[in-house]
Amino acid sequence: MARSIIKRMNRQVHLIGPNRSLGLDGTPTSVRLADPICSSVELSWQGSTLKQLLSDPRFLVVPETMVDGLIVIDTAGIIQYVNPACITLFGYAKEAMIGQNISMLMPPPFSEQHDTYLARHRDTGVKRIIGIGRQLQGMKANGAIFPMYLSVGETRTEDSDLFVGIIYDLTEKKRAEETILHHQKLDAIGQLSGGIAHDFNNILSVIGGNLEMIADIDLPRAARRALVRAQDAATRAARITHRLLAFARKQPLTKQPIDLALALRDMSEILQRSIGERIAVRMDLPKTSAIVETDIDQFETAILNLALNARDAMPNGGTLVIEAEAVTYEDDLRTPAEVPPGDYIRVSVSDTGVGMSAEVCARAVEPFFTTKEVGSGTGLGLSMVYGFMKQIGGHARLYSEIDKGTRVSLFFPIIDSETEELREPAEEIAPMGDGEFILVVEDDPDVRLVTVSRLEGLGYKVRVATDGASALELVQSGAAIDLALIDIVMPGQMDGHMLAHAINQAAPQIKTVLTSGYSPHMATSGLAHDQPFLQKPASRIQLAKMVHQVLAAKAGGLN
Repeated sequence: MARSIIKRMNRQVHLIGPNRSLGLDGTPTSVRLADPICSSVELSWQGSTLKQLLSDPRFLVVPETMVDGLIVIDTAGIIQYVNPACITLFGYAKEAMIGQNISMLMPPPFSEQHDTYLARHRDTGVKRIIGIGRQLQGMKANGAIFPMYLSVGETRTEDSDLFVGIIYDLTEKKRAEETILHHQKLDAIGQLSGGIAHDFNNILSVIGGNLEMIADIDLPRAARRALVRAQDAATRAARITHRLLAFARKQPLTKQPIDLALALRDMSEILQRSIGERIAVRMDLPKTSAIVETDIDQFETAILNLALNARDAMPNGGTLVIEAEAVTYEDDLRTPAEVPPGDYIRVSVSDTGVGMSAEVCARAVEPFFTTKEVGSGTGLGLSMVYGFMKQIGGHARLYSEIDKGTRVSLFFPIIDSETEELREPAEEIAPMGDGEFILVVEDDPDVRLVTVSRLEGLGYKVRVATDGASALELVQSGAAIDLALIDIVMPGQMDGHMLAHAINQAAPQIKTVLTSGYSPHMATSGLAHDQPFLQKPASRIQLAKMVHQVLAAKAGGLN
């Protein structure tokens, strides 16, 4: 027997002897293995019976070493041969497959229809899949159904007609496609949510500002109660838009080094109060510091949201477990889509509640998606947590089982605790102005009116511009201006970032503050990374504090 070697190029496999290509009967022959996107399998084994073929090592060396599954059946659909990759893929023993109808590897209704397809092909020669190839579903020994690409070719041996199928498992490919589509969907929803929140924040600025001015008037008791209710409603609406911005990853964050273990211990009392006595709160926290850089307010809000979700999932009581631990993720093929490699503090919130189905889990982080009754929730809790974690460079992972409970894990990148010091929040005051000139650059007339009224009431003198060009012209004219309060999104070719930069170049003594319903990073220019920023809708006290703080700061750079 001539010594044979395998030469594989472009998935064309030849059995090569010392001087020529040889078939099993000594004639030239070749085997073409189907690529996952190839349409057929071409085989020819002249002068050999099926039994001889399956006992010849020169044939077996190819399918036995293939990565993809290969299966051979006769015209009755009976399995004659399966390679090791096929055995691994379906989870059956080889002996359990040989001699059985191939329909055992198909889920209903395909398993019932397969023999009909074969009979039709024998009688009419019509090819539904033979020589074509297509995506189908297979069924493993444990009943699991999975996607696969099947290429089928027809061949003949000395004693029988055969069909040869090459199976490519599409499970990982489909999972990757679904992950990409899911993230694209969330990004699209995030863009829409951010735009809605921005516009709504402008409206809330007008509503809140006018309610504040009405509150300064001497009102009858009934009108005062109505005013308080209106102010409470405006505050609740502002919280909703803030959560929308959190999901869109456009909320302003105040990041600082935080010991998560200490922060969680400090929250234990308010968590127990919030979820009630029927639910036990258990914390498993490290004794050493767990330092990360995050926004403490957003972190506490995220934990509280998760705790309230857990409470609603345990109407008859249960246990809420909050854990924190240091974890490391290596550079693994399956982890980057979930958690990039690195060191993290993982904070997990687990409950023993009713759990969620896989379908509900897949939509759980979408804004306004909720399984609660109408009026029982906004559907923004998990979406806010998801957006917050993405914004700080972390990750959120959700796992749930029906009747067993739900676990939400938050991954915070670890920072070097030796180079960072925990900072105590500084006390803020709200002093009045002393006649300083403030330039208000705002295109929305209602927001502009409210802002001017507030600043004048705080003791400032106000100048007004409706766009970047007119504001810059006013600055260049030499008009007295101590601070410019600039909306980021304005008509014309100059946005808020660009105007702040131009003012710094033309009159560096003028302080600037950007304001928007978005975050300071939403503008495409991004010229002023450390630019002071006031989130809309801002209250009168928030406006007063920001203006005083910037005016009191030492001159230099962009403020």
